[in-house]
Amino acid sequence: MNRARTALTALAASALVMAAPAGAAPASAAPDSADSQSSISVGGPTQRGREAVFTVTTSQDVLDAHDGTLTVESPAFTKKLTLKAKRFREGKDAMLHTQVAGMVPCDLAPGTYPVELRDGGDEDEPADTAELTVVAEMDPGNREFCESPRSYDEVADRTSETAPDDDEDEEGVSLGELAAVIAGTAALAAVLASTATYLLTRRRHRRTEGEKTPEDAAP
Repeated sequence: MNRARTALTALAASALVMAAPAGAAPASAAPDSADSQSSISVGGPTQRGREAVFTVTTSQDVLDAHDGTLTVESPAFTKKLTLKAKRFREGKDAMLHTQVAGMVPCDLAPGTYPVELRDGGDEDEPADTAELTVVAEMDPGNREFCESPRSYDEVADRTSETAPDDDEDEEGVSLGELAAVIAGTAALAAVLASTATYLLTRRRHRRTEGEKTPEDAAP
């Protein structure tokens, strides 16, 4: 009886294989869904000469798999946006969230543009895509900026939580932090120079009046 059952089972398996369509791939385990855990959404339409803010959602698995870096790219931006793992915050849904702003150039034609979220995986396939609508209307402030010679970096708020991480170097020091250090060093140098000038002037004045300085009294 057992031999008969074994033979029938083998026969049934052979029949299933023969019935499968030509070229059909065998069933496999479900693909890793880590790359599908990232998403991007936009708040609404924006104007030219203004930053558009997006919400990015991902998981720790995705960040770990791609060196802790995501990028946001669009023909509607002046440059690619980079997001580091440290900026993300965990939400109630156990997912990681952040917001990032992209500057829309003044000379961009009004219309709808794709905004792609890439996680370092398949270069030809973004993890998610949103659509940004750029309207033709412009507020007076935006129009004034676009008509001025000021650069986009001048109006971009690098201290905002939505600022991208593009200007960070490999050591994690941003240009803003570096500028603060340089400014502090310059201020200290100015104070030291002022103090030295004051002491030298005082010394000369005392010598002019005939008062001996400690240096003059030394043997």
